[in-house]
Amino acid sequence: MIIVTMLNNIFSDNNFVTHYIFELIHLDIWGPFSVASVHGHRYFLTVIDDFSRHTWVFLMKNKSETRFILDNFVIYIWNQFNRCIKIMRTDNGSEFNYKELYDKFDIMHQTSCVETPQQNVVVERKHQHILNIARSIMFHSNMPKQYWSYVVCHAIFIINHIPSATMQFQIAYELLDKQKPNISFLKVFGCLCFVSTLTNNRNEFDPRSRKCIFLGFKAGVKGYIMLDVKTREIFISRDVIFHEDTFVQKENSEEPTSAFEHDFWQAICENTCGYTNDNKQLEEEIHADKINADENTNEDVRRSTRQRKEPSYLKDYHHQISNSMKVNTKNAKVKYPIDSVLSYDHINKKQLCLITFVSSHIEPKSYEEASQIPEWKKVMQDEINALKDNKTWIITKLPPGKTSIGCRWVYKLKFNAKGEIE
Repeated sequence: MIIVTMLNNIFSDNNFVTHYIFELIHLDIWGPFSVASVHGHRYFLTVIDDFSRHTWVFLMKNKSETRFILDNFVIYIWNQFNRCIKIMRTDNGSEFNYKELYDKFDIMHQTSCVETPQQNVVVERKHQHILNIARSIMFHSNMPKQYWSYVVCHAIFIINHIPSATMQFQIAYELLDKQKPNISFLKVFGCLCFVSTLTNNRNEFDPRSRKCIFLGFKAGVKGYIMLDVKTREIFISRDVIFHEDTFVQKENSEEPTSAFEHDFWQAICENTCGYTNDNKQLEEEIHADKINADENTNEDVRRSTRQRKEPSYLKDYHHQISNSMKVNTKNAKVKYPIDSVLSYDHINKKQLCLITFVSSHIEPKSYEEASQIPEWKKVMQDEINALKDNKTWIITKLPPGKTSIGCRWVYKLKFNAKGEIE
């Protein structure tokens, strides 16, 4: 039998199990981010203790700051925990080539091979975990992107103080500090706050509070980080009244915060529902008419003519946003209409345009379906050509007693900054 054998790098199983804190730490740098933070940061260094999975994040403007941070971190571990780091595991980045530090403290430095991030999988997965939580916080608070550094730090605080499934639902903070964390002071990121003004230089008619936004906590300080809504000053205060269900940024979300966002939303709205700054009426009928018109008149995109039949167990439900936008739920024979559990009233008009646009495009579920659409056929052929050009496989015979491993296509749509299919 002649088969196709993929030439993948084979990695030995990592059976090293840590038994105490700082026996092994994982490090990696994330960045650069296209938008600098309000303080000019574009990177952050992530440090993870393998035993407790406690995570530290150090914001950086340049990668050259890595060695200075490593020096301070090693000293910090010795002073605060009376521990010496035994092993540091990093990728093959030159910023971690710091032999002087490793020799001075007798630290074993383990590195992954070039272009093999799977060998540093603990910190790679942690980056995905951090960014997933940070995105959720950013979307919920609607904060501008230049405050991403505060969002990431708040995400780390949450991760360290909640049970982890990876650690059998133990808490990283508790494993590291041998005490249960106090989360009574935890507040909702980005919520509205009123901060008491200082009594010095304040007369009878001056305001007694400042309208602010909550940006998280600062290590070693008994106070909250605040952003003044009016002056954009960032400061720390202890005397704060929180309104955790109110978000100042969402009140002003109708106005774009930058020229880029203006162009982005303008392109999305014009391409989906005909919405412009001169025409701010957005009704469900307009969405439905536009979507139907695009499906009927776009001759460049050929869709499969095969009739799709929904599974019988979904007949009582709306299971796609695009379907729910086209159906009059009052007259439809659906036992559980989506509008009974999900409301779009809190979403502003521009965000609704984007959701509708993205949801109106269906991704193929199988090769048979994708092969009927020219666009998908082209990208599949491009993918196969790329594998051939990179010499990903060789033709060989199947060894005796062995079975071949199958494969499958996975189809996902990617959108660019203008909301167009890339």
